[in-house]
Amino acid sequence: MASAQGMRAVEVFEAKLMRRSNPGRRLHDAVVIVPGIMGSELREAGTGRKLWGVGKLLTYTARAHTDRLRQLAVTEDEREGRTGRVEVTGLLESFELLPGLGSAHPYTAMVAEMRRSVVDPAALLPFPYDWRLSVEHNGALLAAAARRHLDAWRAHPGHRGYLEANPEAGPARLVVVAHSMGGLLTREALHLDPALRGDIRAVMTVGTPFNGSVKAVLMLNAGKGLPFPVPPGVLRQVAATMPGLYDLLPGYRAFEVDGDMRVPGVEDVVALGGRRELAKAAVDWRTSRAETTLPEHVTVVGMGQRTWTSYRLADGVALFDRCLFKRYHDGRLLPDAEGRPQRDPRTGDGTVYQYAAQLPGTERPVHFYHEHGALIRTRSVLDMASGLMHGLRHPEERGAMLGDEAEFELCAPEWAALGEPFAIEVDGVARGADLECRVRGVDGLDELLTPALRPVPGRAGVLAASCTPDRPGMYEVEVTGGEEPKRRLVPVLDMVHDG
Repeated sequence: MASAQGMRAVEVFEAKLMRRSNPGRRLHDAVVIVPGIMGSELREAGTGRKLWGVGKLLTYTARAHTDRLRQLAVTEDEREGRTGRVEVTGLLESFELLPGLGSAHPYTAMVAEMRRSVVDPAALLPFPYDWRLSVEHNGALLAAAARRHLDAWRAHPGHRGYLEANPEAGPARLVVVAHSMGGLLTREALHLDPALRGDIRAVMTVGTPFNGSVKAVLMLNAGKGLPFPVPPGVLRQVAATMPGLYDLLPGYRAFEVDGDMRVPGVEDVVALGGRRELAKAAVDWRTSRAETTLPEHVTVVGMGQRTWTSYRLADGVALFDRCLFKRYHDGRLLPDAEGRPQRDPRTGDGTVYQYAAQLPGTERPVHFYHEHGALIRTRSVLDMASGLMHGLRHPEERGAMLGDEAEFELCAPEWAALGEPFAIEVDGVARGADLECRVRGVDGLDELLTPALRPVPGRAGVLAASCTPDRPGMYEVEVTGGEEPKRRLVPVLDMVHDG
């Protein structure tokens, strides 16, 4: 059980948020929720077999991952637009893992929050999509779906009833809440259908990699020397077929080579193991969208988490770092006393580098000390999304409170082997803080563990614990005692596989 002090801190924070929530009447706008990569369930059209979003993780094994990864490979027909082999069935409802990109979180909390915030359930549209395919392909589908949804809502009795009671309100507009890759789709929809921009009242992006993510490099290059719980050759082969993954590659100076860092180009992506035609399409797409902005943009950025921000190649194997090079304002490198580039440690949300989640031309972002997947279901982010439906267009209207979280960092491995302990570490703990740790099974598991956090000798402000679950499955590590709990997912895998 959590301490009374820790529970009280959480209750006080949530009470503050609730007092700020839902001011005034609800607006009558139509809402579209766009998930991130891996955030939509997929199935094979011909057989109905689930390819992503299996729901039960009691047999969560490396062998199961191998089979599913092979089925997720994008075919030549699909890349050329002849889709239909794979169907999208809805937003993700279970916790899932794709090696290299980490864990995917369900969107049930955000859907429930926005359903409570709209004037009628018909005003809400979750938009699942085949995240294996390109942002351009899915952005076109989103543009058409958003237009149909807005037109249908404006013709709905719930909308007409609202206007009868509030004639000054005028026709409904669109509010888009987008997580991760979903923000790229939203920008793409507005690029492809500029007329849609005039019908947007607000766009909220959460952890969107507008300038890419080094995690995409890791997945594309994972076939060599990286300790993932599936045969690395399978992972690399499948990842190289996915246009959507190429669209997530870094668009900033992330590739360290010849004593400097540069934006990865086509040949650099090929050197990682990518396909030249897909690399070129992604680079061309990224360049052509550089000037596209989002109207009334609320930007939520995760920070304070250990995040790969750069990489270099050694014999074809990507080696990762959490630093960039310091530069003068004109872009020149800032050398140290020995003439070497100075390294500047950077953080993000564990997947997206902090400044890669910011789109040029938007207002000051709101920062939260949370992991990428957990951002979309934290209480404060849910409250911000709800606030968009009550007339709050800008983060400043919610006051400074929303950015003033406890700054401690929760660290846990991306996956653990069954029967072997995994480490939990909390860094940046203030003196006198009373933190509690829980590890609970999700998606059908009822296991609950309470490993004790203890000070690490010689490391001020650091607490650590060890945990060994008895069964394979997806586990959530939660640390309470700050203003809001910090959470991370750890898949525990049965390492048996057939190669």
